[in-house]
Amino acid sequence: MNIKKITFIFTFFLIIFASSLFAQEDPGVVSQPALVTKLAVLAGIALLPFAIMILTSFVKIIIVLSLFRSALGVQQTPPNQVLTGLALLLTIFVMFPTGVSMYNASKQVIDKSATVPVFSAGSAQQIVEIIDAAKEPFKSFLQKNTLPKHIKSFYQIAERTFPEPYKDSLKPNDLIILMPSFITTQLKAAFEIGVLIYLPFFVIDLVTSNILLAMGMMMLSPLTIALPIKLLLLVMIDGWTILVQGLMMTFR
Repeated sequence: MNIKKITFIFTFFLIIFASSLFAQEDPGVVSQPALVTKLAVLAGIALLPFAIMILTSFVKIIIVLSLFRSALGVQQTPPNQVLTGLALLLTIFVMFPTGVSMYNASKQVIDKSATVPVFSAGSAQQIVEIIDAAKEPFKSFLQKNTLPKHIKSFYQIAERTFPEPYKDSLKPNDLIILMPSFITTQLKAAFEIGVLIYLPFFVIDLVTSNILLAMGMMMLSPLTIALPIKLLLLVMIDGWTILVQGLMMTFR
C-alpha cells in the first residue's frame, strides 16, 4: 500500500471520527455538522505548521543556523532535530509580543465563540472572525520586517495579474501582498547573514590549505587542521551566543 492510499485512509477515518464525535451540537436544530465545515477546519489545522514556518521568524533563523553549521564544517553537529528545536524556541521568543497583541485584539471574539463546538456549523465563521480581529498586529509585524521595495514589487505584480474586481480594493498593506514580500525579505536577509558567517571560516580554510601546501603536506586534509581551529575560535568568542543575540536583534 503506497503513501497516497495510507494518507487518504487516515484522512477519511479522521473525518468519520470527527463526524461521530461532534454529530449532536443541537438535537432540536441540526443532527450533523456540514462536512465542508469539518474539512475546512481540518485543512486549517493541517496547514497551521506551514504557516508558522513561513510567516514567522522561523525561516530566517533555521536558514542562518544551518548555514552556520555548514560553515563550521560539521554537517551533523548539532543534529537537525536540535537546530529545528532551537529555531522553534527562538521563533516563540521573537513572536511572543506579536502573539500577545493578536490575542488582546481578538479576545472578545474568542470569549464569544468559546461555547461554539470546533466542528459545528458556525465554527468556520467564528474562526474567520477571530482571524479578522487578530490580523492587524500580525500585519504590523510583517510590514516592519519586510523591505518596502519587495512590497512595491509584489503590489505592482498584483495590479497586473489580479482579476479586475480585486484591483480597486487592493492595498500595499494587504496580507496577500505582505506575505510573499515578507518571505522573500527573510530569505534575502538570511543569505546575507550567511555570507558574513562564511567569510571568517573561509579565510581559515584558505590559510590552512596554503600552509599545508607550502609544507608539502598535500595528503593531509585541510579540514583536519581547520576544524579544531574553527571550534577553538567559536569557543573563545562565545560564537553561538553572539550569533543568536545578533539574529534576535534583526527582528523588529
